[in-house]
Amino acid sequence: MVNKFNKLSLQGKSLGKLTYVGRNKVGTNGDVSVAVLNINDTLNTENITPQAGFDFAKPFGTELKLINASIIGGEARSNRRGGARVATKSGTLLPISDSQTDGIPESEYDAVFVSGKDKTPVGRVRSADAFDSHDLILFSVTPNYQSDNQNNPVRDDNGEPIISNYQFNFMQQSKSGEIDDDDTFIRILIDPTESERLQVNLKPGTKLVPQGLKFAFVGNNATDWTVYADTLIALDEEKSGKPTKQTSNNQIKKEVNRENTTNNSN
Repeated sequence: MVNKFNKLSLQGKSLGKLTYVGRNKVGTNGDVSVAVLNINDTLNTENITPQAGFDFAKPFGTELKLINASIIGGEARSNRRGGARVATKSGTLLPISDSQTDGIPESEYDAVFVSGKDKTPVGRVRSADAFDSHDLILFSVTPNYQSDNQNNPVRDDNGEPIISNYQFNFMQQSKSGEIDDDDTFIRILIDPTESERLQVNLKPGTKLVPQGLKFAFVGNNATDWTVYADTLIALDEEKSGKPTKQTSNNQIKKEVNRENTTNNSN
């Protein structure tokens, strides 16, 4: 399977202000209790599966903090057999005054979890839970084409199919040659302009480090996850300390906070 990883650690505070709405039952059998939370005083909500013993009898609007959170693939009730694959979030919900903090250093939340076709930032996640970004060996690059509602290719004025992005396909070097290699392949999508610049002189076996990682949950038959990157740099360049387009933690924080501020003003 491509992009096979079980979970991503989520920085709770990057979601924004969390206020309690109430309890809901979700899951294929409707037997999982979640806390419904408003985000940043907007009509946007998140369902969080809280820790054992969480007190759901809280007044509406109670502000809470989320620590030691994660995102995994789960199942929701649907008309299809087995349920629909969805991203489920869980963690420890505490009073806003509680002094406890995440067990993971803030600097390790180096990527962004996004949603929707426009890749709206949701919160900060740790890419190391998915793969080691310094362990990737390129073996192929393939274009993905835009399609319409009937899944037909969208064409430009010259009748050529329009490329939406390129998929860079990697092996994880540390897992190469293993018998149990079901989680070896990593696929990263990059926009066409940057991809075409990158492909010059690339060869199979090139070691590349993704910069500006974004993760989206798709939950289809091929994989649960789609991974995007702003660009890729050669491992040797990354080690040499040459300037890159890498998205720093401060840039990630600004990106997520900007989206939260926009939502809050709407």
